[in-house]
Amino acid sequence: MTKTNTAGNRIAWLRRITHDDSINSIARRTNIPYATLYKRFQSDELTTNEIITIARCYGINPINALVDTKVISTDEASGVRGNNSLRLCSIESLADEIVRRSGEGAAAPLNTVSAD
Repeated sequence: MTKTNTAGNRIAWLRRITHDDSINSIARRTNIPYATLYKRFQSDELTTNEIITIARCYGINPINALVDTKVISTDEASGVRGNNSLRLCSIESLADEIVRRSGEGAAAPLNTVSAD
């Protein structure tokens, strides 16, 4: 597992999203061993994978969790923009969007983003 730096207070984040659940409760819910979580509480360190696992188990968007714990910045979390995002779409998705726009008479996308 990749270790994150400790720029933010990850245990405070963990307590907040788990509503102060006990270590034992968090361990059961996430399948992260109790001993591992206990050590994390002592050191105020969580790995990136642990942050993602905990976020998913508590219904938090993992990207938001990584931003909240300062693993990534808001800019990094914003993802691919502009024409580069079109390269990630399947032919079927592109065709569906063309048909949708043609049927609705839409000349512009629903959400305008700047092209890179």
